[in-house]
Amino acid sequence: MIYGFFGALIGNEVLVALSVEWSGKTADNRLIAVYLSSAILGSISFLFLSQQLGLISILLSMGILLYHSKEYLGVSKIGLSPTTYNWLLFYSIMISSAIVAFQLGLGCAIPYINLIFPASMILAVMDRDIALVTGVKIARHWENVLAFILLAIGMGIYPNGSILMILAWILSFHASGLYRFKGRRYPILHLGIAWIYLLIASILVFSYDIYIHAIAVGFLFNTVFGVDVVMMDLFVNAFNRRIHVKPSYIPFILLNVGLTMRFLYNFGLSIPILLLASPLQGIGILSFFVLTLKQVVRLNE
Repeated sequence: MIYGFFGALIGNEVLVALSVEWSGKTADNRLIAVYLSSAILGSISFLFLSQQLGLISILLSMGILLYHSKEYLGVSKIGLSPTTYNWLLFYSIMISSAIVAFQLGLGCAIPYINLIFPASMILAVMDRDIALVTGVKIARHWENVLAFILLAIGMGIYPNGSILMILAWILSFHASGLYRFKGRRYPILHLGIAWIYLLIASILVFSYDIYIHAIAVGFLFNTVFGVDVVMMDLFVNAFNRRIHVKPSYIPFILLNVGLTMRFLYNFGLSIPILLLASPLQGIGILSFFVLTLKQVVRLNE
């Protein structure tokens, strides 16, 4: 599911948004169709068919993204050279492809190592888009690059990478400029909470459940909710117009209350109300997309 959902976001970024920005056109429609088909088949296979078929399908989709990287690793149509963002995006896809291939050879999926894909993608996208949220440009790109490397290594050697992940957190937080933001409160709140969850995961590596959910739910989805630039790209490409959506705090509250309840259960607190932890997280995620899409449809009527 991680590769399916975040694969869709990154596929749109690489094959559509970044491709248009760099070469003036989207990827070939047939290539996009094959990519989407393989990503969807991969997700379905993991859930209902076989892990092997899922890994093969995901590896095919990653291969397509790697193949298309030639479009944004060269000089752009207006003469711009690839930025740090371009290269981090490429290396994130390359590392993730190697991880999928490793699991395919191993014959089974390793859940915690698959989180490197979306986590590294967030640091890559942050290198360019965080300024749109905070109003503060990244001055020291090397901090984000080093954070990217340390985070990938730290997550790869779980549970022995706590120190590397903490160092990555310090560097990425400083590079992000979240502590001196000038932008809107809603995305800053989400991103601030997201980085807190990343720190929690980096420290509490001894608890597998907390580690997985702090990253997969707390860090990743709070970032997606906050950086609506990524989500809006999907709607811009679908409706061919710039979309402005008024955010709701309902998904934020449901998601984070549910996740906090799950952590309390992991720490030994056992009361009936904590059984609502997972449903609240699921409803929070679903409500974000429903409320956002509802506004978009209304704006285009």
